[in-house]
Amino acid sequence: MEQMGKNAEKVMYALIGGTMRQYTGTELSVMTGLPPNEVNTGVRELERVGAVDLHIRASSEPYLFSSIALTAKGRVIFQEMKTPGCDT
Repeated sequence: MEQMGKNAEKVMYALIGGTMRQYTGTELSVMTGLPPNEVNTGVRELERVGAVDLHIRASSEPYLFSSIALTAKGRVIFQEMKTPGCDT
């Protein structure tokens, strides 16, 4: 798997380290220390690889989503990131 960007990695760590539930953009900003535009960048990257499920509502600005949850695939991706020499 291609190495993920720093923003995506921070969002992934926040989701893995938290309770298995949905999070808002504001919660992710607090958990990661990232501003909304950088949270959005990381979330887009994670969504592209299937690591997260997004729930979208029109009133979620400045975020691109109203809530986000880690998927089973996201947990697998995280495990592979942390396993030295694993390229499967």
